[in-house]
Amino acid sequence: MVQRMYGQLDEKAKLTLNRKWIVFKTLEAPEAFDSSAIYNSCDNMRASLFHLGYYHGTVVPLLDTNQKKISVTYKIDAGNPTRIRTIDYELDQNEFQEIAKSSKDKSYLQTGNPITKADVITETARLVDSFRNHGYYKFTSAELKVRGDTNFIKNEIEAPTDSLLLQIRQETRRKYLDSPFIRIVLELNPPTDSSRLEKYRINQIYLISDYRLGDAITDSSLHTDTLPNFIHKYHEKLFNIGVLERSLSFKPGQWFNQTEFYQTIYQFSKIGVWQTTNIQIIELKDSAHLLNLIVELSPTKKFGYETTLEVSYAAASNTSNFLAGNLFGLSGNLSLQNRNLGKGAIRMTHNIRAGIEFNNNTGTRGRLINSNEISYGNTTTFPKLIFPAIPRMFSKNALVKNGETFINIGLAYNTRLNLFNLHSVTTNFGWAGVNKKNWKWSWSPVNIGFSNLFNQTDSFKKIVFDNPFLKFSYTTALVAGMGIRFSKVRTDLRHPNSLSKELSYNFNAEESGLTWGLLPVFNKYKRRYIKSDVEVKYTTKYNKTTLALRGFIGVGVPLLGSDTNRALPFFKQYFGGGSNSMRAWPVRGIGPGGRPLIPYSSTNTIFNDRTGDMQIEMNAEYRFDIARIIPNTLTLRGAVFTDIGNIWNVRNAGSNPGIDTSQFQLKNVYRQLGVSAGTGFRLDFNYFVLRLDLGFRFKRPELYYRNDGWKAPDIGFNDVLKKLFTRGENDEYKRWRYENFNFSLGIGYAF
Repeated sequence: MVQRMYGQLDEKAKLTLNRKWIVFKTLEAPEAFDSSAIYNSCDNMRASLFHLGYYHGTVVPLLDTNQKKISVTYKIDAGNPTRIRTIDYELDQNEFQEIAKSSKDKSYLQTGNPITKADVITETARLVDSFRNHGYYKFTSAELKVRGDTNFIKNEIEAPTDSLLLQIRQETRRKYLDSPFIRIVLELNPPTDSSRLEKYRINQIYLISDYRLGDAITDSSLHTDTLPNFIHKYHEKLFNIGVLERSLSFKPGQWFNQTEFYQTIYQFSKIGVWQTTNIQIIELKDSAHLLNLIVELSPTKKFGYETTLEVSYAAASNTSNFLAGNLFGLSGNLSLQNRNLGKGAIRMTHNIRAGIEFNNNTGTRGRLINSNEISYGNTTTFPKLIFPAIPRMFSKNALVKNGETFINIGLAYNTRLNLFNLHSVTTNFGWAGVNKKNWKWSWSPVNIGFSNLFNQTDSFKKIVFDNPFLKFSYTTALVAGMGIRFSKVRTDLRHPNSLSKELSYNFNAEESGLTWGLLPVFNKYKRRYIKSDVEVKYTTKYNKTTLALRGFIGVGVPLLGSDTNRALPFFKQYFGGGSNSMRAWPVRGIGPGGRPLIPYSSTNTIFNDRTGDMQIEMNAEYRFDIARIIPNTLTLRGAVFTDIGNIWNVRNAGSNPGIDTSQFQLKNVYRQLGVSAGTGFRLDFNYFVLRLDLGFRFKRPELYYRNDGWKAPDIGFNDVLKKLFTRGENDEYKRWRYENFNFSLGIGYAF
């Protein structure tokens, strides 16, 4: 409320503060005092209170003069809001009355709620949409009026001047002022054009599937196919009839329906083969309220390609360079897409990726290349549900038109620093769509992946021997099962002090070995598990600041108790650290549990990946504008953040069944949580964000046995630059960075 009232101040009554050095604000060249601006502000505030339902609110300015300065305090007494006592419809025509009453439970005006201008406008728009959905194509908000009556209570309490009745009347009036209420009446406002209150029926539908600017349905250059539900016009027959039929939500002879009108535009737009979609509505003259609809579809290019170059920088081992990281990655991607395969609007995308990771730590036996990878992926998407009876379990309505079917195939070959080679093959088939509550869903009834680990060197075998938990993750493995995903983004949250709010949910679940995995094939490599995770993100944007929050919890449970099934396959495990997770740790650099850090060394350790079957993580980030470097193009923003979390193994994966600090135990959760905080900068180019973060560890899981892991970094203003940017004597500062700090570079926001 305070923020809203501040927004009602006259421009001459406001103070303009400029931010200096992020935390300081200065007042430059304040406005000369203008009493008219003060009283204009009071009028604006009273009007705003009135729109919020505070009909008896008062605003009084209090002035305090100190030499040549004047302080203005606005004393606001909003009183109690006026609430709705009754809602009546007096719409004259029976059908209007029935439509309004049938959806009264969806009304934004409900008995007992405060009456606000915003709710009145929203309710009027809702009724207009309801009438248009029943054929009243030309109906507008101008044909509705909302009348509020607060006088009826005053009439009820008027009474003869008998002393007892007078006392009752005064008491009733006092209660009315303490808790005022209003009667709402919605009425028709008779238009000058009577056709606005008439129903319209669809006469004919014309569809131009390769519309060009200036085309008309009467053009002789257009070919014509007359079909049961529409007339198809085209220059070239680029699309199968089925693609067009599935996207039309209305038929000739139906009453006009606004929801179906916009649903048709949405359906054609989301297929991805048309650049623009437009529907003309032509009212037939000298007819009994008939409409012709002309659907104009402008095709996009059939083929498309995209090339990208990715650069990554991460700290992935204890052999740290001057900023606590030693891996520099470079990869190229080539993507080719056919948007209209077989004239069925089927999208087929080929993606080829080749990458190399350099090891810039010269102490690691002089090897320059840490790993390389080449992969191929193919995604085929059908603009309909194939075998639609199966996915109908998600919603019984409209899924055939709203859903799509996908087939994904992936092949990859990876070499890891002469430790091992890895072949990977993945394939999945499934359906995706959006249900009526705007939940996006995806179901993969066939989800198969096979990773073949081979050419393991003696060095890697020794690492596995020294770290027994690795032998259960880094093995050849086959996963065969099903997967499901739900997600939703809400932007309709109300908050008067912010510009916008966004709340998103993501839920994933998958299994292996319980469905397709029961088939008696490849039993030697088959892995059985169930896995599920939930992510919630919440972002509030203000004028020059943003608050972003994230929570994540995921767990995978290996099944059937086999010694070879104590952990998830490494390509299905969780990991923390890096630019989008626990930012004070390098990628795969935290956990699992309270597992000790490998002692700092510049030469000995060449494999330090940390993964687990379970992850808990919470993140918070406060972003603020620093400077607009190039107006509307480049903005420098700052951020402060904190990350809390860790990963664990579900089962005991150590050689000693009684001792495994990496195993999840409820009593150790708090003690083994990592806590970090830091700051960073964001270069916002509008179309992408370049992000740099400096993270410091304040609670270290490997020290959970001492003070629950709390240990603040030993750093101050006198040595901050030396510790962050120099090697130090005998690698003193590099060792400090390895234990306390991480630098990360990312594209886009972390969450």
